[in-house]
Amino acid sequence: MKPNLKPSRYPSRASEDSALIREVLDAGLFCTVAFVREGIAHQIPTGYCHDDSYLYIHAAAKSGFLDSIVGQTVSFSVTLMDGIVLSHSAFDSSFNYRSVVGFAVAEEVSDPAEKLEMFKVFTDRYVPGRIADVGDPLPEQVAITRIMKLSLDHAAVKLRRGDVNVAHLDKYDKWCGVVPVRQSYGHPEIDNQIKGKVELPDYIAKLVNMK
Repeated sequence: MKPNLKPSRYPSRASEDSALIREVLDAGLFCTVAFVREGIAHQIPTGYCHDDSYLYIHAAAKSGFLDSIVGQTVSFSVTLMDGIVLSHSAFDSSFNYRSVVGFAVAEEVSDPAEKLEMFKVFTDRYVPGRIADVGDPLPEQVAITRIMKLSLDHAAVKLRRGDVNVAHLDKYDKWCGVVPVRQSYGHPEIDNQIKGKVELPDYIAKLVNMK
């Protein structure tokens, strides 16, 4: 049965446009995967990477999480909070946000070459240039890691943008508007086990706008 991707509330805010889906997935850092195990609902937050067709997640080979979802239909979501919309009352206040929700059968990636490629994509997604610096994972490291792919065929975006959705705000004496919310990288902190002088790589400095 094809999942229903149209929300019952504000359906006009929803879209299955692939460009919008990729925009949210590009901007997000974590996703949540929801599934049912032994009749009990579970959800796991995890990092991810993606291409135009699939969202990829990974975990240790002994992960009970991946054992539970392989071959099963799961729901996944990524949400970005873009702003706090403050109206004249708490009741009429809201959020600006972008979210992707999808349903897919969890498929295991078993080919070692494909797994290695996804390792590299995953690493450089969070810190571009890192994999060239630290090198590819060893074959034994690839072997003890499982990677699942979730199709984006049944995914949709829901979003809210804009100002307060209340008419005649000028008759109230309260400040109304949008407080933007932004996600950003902070100043890098070198691990306290590093005793010698190790320079911050240029690719990290550029990532955090230090160059």
